[in-house]
Amino acid sequence: MMKSSTVLFVFLVWISASLAQVNPDYKDLDKTIAEGVELFEMPGLAIGIIKNGEVVFSKAYGYSNTDTKKLVDAETLFGIASCSKAFTAACLGILVDEGKLKWTDRVIDYYPELKLFDPYITHEMQIQDLLCHRSGLQTFDGDLLWYGTNYTREEVVNRIQYRENTYSFRSRFGYQNVMYIAAGEVIRKVSGMSWDDFIKQRIFDPLGMSQSTTSNEGFNPDMNIAMPHLDGKPMNFINYDNCGPAASINSSVSDLLKWVELLLNKGTYQNDEILSREQYYKLVTPLTMLNAGPGETIGGTHFYGYGMGWFLYDYEGRKVIQHGGGLPGFHSKVVLIPEDSLGYVIIANQLSGLVEAVYNKILDYHIKDSNRDYIHEYFDQEQKRNTIKESKEKEKLEARITGTHPSLPLEKYIGTYVDRMYGKASVTLTDGVLTLSLLPTKELFTGKMEHWHYDTFRVEFNDPFLPAGYVTFNISGDAEASGFTIALDNPDFHFYKLNFEKE
Repeated sequence: MMKSSTVLFVFLVWISASLAQVNPDYKDLDKTIAEGVELFEMPGLAIGIIKNGEVVFSKAYGYSNTDTKKLVDAETLFGIASCSKAFTAACLGILVDEGKLKWTDRVIDYYPELKLFDPYITHEMQIQDLLCHRSGLQTFDGDLLWYGTNYTREEVVNRIQYRENTYSFRSRFGYQNVMYIAAGEVIRKVSGMSWDDFIKQRIFDPLGMSQSTTSNEGFNPDMNIAMPHLDGKPMNFINYDNCGPAASINSSVSDLLKWVELLLNKGTYQNDEILSREQYYKLVTPLTMLNAGPGETIGGTHFYGYGMGWFLYDYEGRKVIQHGGGLPGFHSKVVLIPEDSLGYVIIANQLSGLVEAVYNKILDYHIKDSNRDYIHEYFDQEQKRNTIKESKEKEKLEARITGTHPSLPLEKYIGTYVDRMYGKASVTLTDGVLTLSLLPTKELFTGKMEHWHYDTFRVEFNDPFLPAGYVTFNISGDAEASGFTIALDNPDFHFYKLNFEKE
């Protein structure tokens, strides 16, 4: 009897704990998120949670536009940035289901225009390699080709051949947007439809994602859209059509929860199969492994990898399938925990540590009894990063050598310069002031140059997202400006790899 009573007691405790997790106190979660929005001064945020096939939480906070004070709701469109990648991977999965290609097929057999720096990689690159970040290119290599440029998707992919691969093929992880653009071109070649049309006809329309778009072209203030923000102020939209398969989708909480429901149902939505179970599991199986740490803590992370459009790791015995997205003025997260029939989305109209904090808080809220204060942890980290940033700026100012002059008269610096991968830049002189324009991105990457020291000039581009950069000219033996390089501290864009030579 004693043993039976003990077993019954343990069972009842387990049942009670399970019910507590299945039916958490969303009022408390709501309060925590609202406090985070205030602490981080987040312009706008929208969150949706689906559990056991039902939407159990859907809430919007703040403004879609801090100038007009228009409120966010579940239908408000946000740029979801790299959460677009999973849609592209699913589209290729649909084509595999239809027998139109195989994951192990070579890319050049469908898209012969693909050419990479290493001929071996060009020849051996498989469809699945485009999606799992093992091309040999460094994280964010080539992103300057699409960000704000006038290049088409085809031109972006064509120009990546001039970026030398940092790693050997399939040897390590290097997060790639350009390879996803190439994946979209494969979809176009195989299906006869643009990536945009394929997404709409094969995913958006069947799921009833009627608000979602693959472009922000044509957005206007009368629409229910979130404006991108920087430091709490609205920014102008940047068109990302040329990066479409990697980052251009705009969606709402209402629409994204339909996408989450499809994935939790292993490719079926309301009894209609959009993607086979086989392809769903292929997408969420690790292909490229990342460092997960020692993995010796019970309940901790033992594996961490990337499938196709998804980061994958284990947490408290569950497989977590997730992807984030970030572009100037937008931040997003889509999360699936299949063992708990749980999925959720977080979308915001400003890059912020709050999104990651809320992501972790919701995860713990459902599968782990934890009072960990993620909100203040991430806020403190963000404050530290800002302090470090200010310190670096101070160091640059202290390192400036005063009393120097350019080696040449200013008119000697003017001209057209070319970087083989990126394209052309112009240096002009007006009223005694030099101006630099990177021509493919002229609207964003134009700025006046202030002499810094010797043959280095400080430039502030029109793009408010970027800090000031430093342009250093090379002077040839015959006293001519033969080229220049750019030092601009930004982890997303590799200005330091550009090498402009005078035409």
